[in-house]
Amino acid sequence: MALKSLSDKLLEHALNDFDKLVKILRQHPKGKDIESKVRTRAREILTQIWMNGLLPTLTFYLAKGEEDNFKAIKEAFEQGKSSFNVEDSVEKLAYAAMLYLILRELKRLNILKGNFGNPRGCIHELIEMGFLKRMYASRVLSLYLYEFKKLCEAVFEPER
Repeated sequence: MALKSLSDKLLEHALNDFDKLVKILRQHPKGKDIESKVRTRAREILTQIWMNGLLPTLTFYLAKGEEDNFKAIKEAFEQGKSSFNVEDSVEKLAYAAMLYLILRELKRLNILKGNFGNPRGCIHELIEMGFLKRMYASRVLSLYLYEFKKLCEAVFEPER
């Protein structure tokens, strides 16, 4: 097995997550609208993390995405198919999708130890960890999000 650099792993994770998200969203009647919203969220989130910090950004995305939408996105990823309602807000689903991807990546990188399916619990865990570990998490996460953003810009249409 070849050794992979951290940046290679993050690119691979971003590509795999992006492919799975595309598959899920393309099954949804409002999939194209959600894709455009995700593209916008992916473009904004790096600046929000750099300007406001990781924790305030996560709580903002949780507030905008809401826990029920987060759970629907998590379920869709686990089942590999769209399981959210047509009536669900595309804006809220986009926020929830980005939050889900962030927490999933932090769990994959062993930064989060608890259940990443509980966003408030994850935020509590991040609060409790040391400042330097949180700074490391922000840095590594930025590399992942930057790759994810490039994929969104390449494939998803901009919002109209």
